[in-house]
Amino acid sequence: MFIKERVPPIELELLPRLMHRLPHSHKSWPDVEKTHYMIKAGYGGEIEVDRLLKRTRWKECLYIGDLQLKEAYCQMDTIVLTPYFAVILEVKNYSGTLVFDEESMHMRQITKQGQEFGYRSPVTQVWNVREELLILFEEMGISLPVFAAIVLPYPTTLVENIPNTVPIIYGHSLNRFIFTLPRTGQPLPNEELLRIGELLIKQHSPFNKKNYPQTFKYLPAELKKGILCRQCGALSNRHSSRTYHCSICQAKITDGFRHALDDWFALASPTISNRQCQDFLMLHNKNAARHILMRAELKRVREKGQFYYYK
Repeated sequence: MFIKERVPPIELELLPRLMHRLPHSHKSWPDVEKTHYMIKAGYGGEIEVDRLLKRTRWKECLYIGDLQLKEAYCQMDTIVLTPYFAVILEVKNYSGTLVFDEESMHMRQITKQGQEFGYRSPVTQVWNVREELLILFEEMGISLPVFAAIVLPYPTTLVENIPNTVPIIYGHSLNRFIFTLPRTGQPLPNEELLRIGELLIKQHSPFNKKNYPQTFKYLPAELKKGILCRQCGALSNRHSSRTYHCSICQAKITDGFRHALDDWFALASPTISNRQCQDFLMLHNKNAARHILMRAELKRVREKGQFYYYK
């Protein structure tokens, strides 16, 4: 039973919007596209592992999806709590072949097209998160063995130089892997197991939202202006006072100004001035900008004689 379900990363919503706003010719556009692809693939792999876990026959298991500890920069894809032990599952959804080097703690991915990419070895990541969970258990007075494994959700991913320190298993082997881990000591009652799970969830704290201009090295002024279509990213044409139509796919767009302001706050800056609003929304005058900002029910602060609006 999942006592904390996994939620889609906010990047799956924001990065496509950034790809619409950032000119395709911008030097950072490929980085945004690659980041979106990797996050989407990672989340898809995690969802597949969740599906497989829900089919396991050990009904006493409790599952926590995507736990991020407050006191340490430490994220765990999945924690499995059983009456005898806890298991950390680090899900890695890569295509092609993964080559591990335990000496350098490095991992290479060789795609089906023959391209090679280098990454920090997930073995180190798994070792670190296991240590953090053991420390947390000690602080909470919980005596429960902790195991860890790297999970490849699909059997099409091949592995070379399998490391000796951390097991690498395929998703279809999860049931067998969990059932064959050693069981020592007295099993915890269901009530105690649930208490431990709730204590862990209280330690969860999502990471702060990314500063996209800083992360992907662009200026807010470089973003495309106006009301863009959420489907294809094309600039939209005004149809009425509140309605726009996409110039490419002809989709009807309502609340276009609100969506554009959402893009500004997510992708450009946490605040916006009247002048910035007028420029970004391609408005004719400051009164139109003020009207839209007031209708958006934003908070307002005055700095150096100028009003700034924020959510």
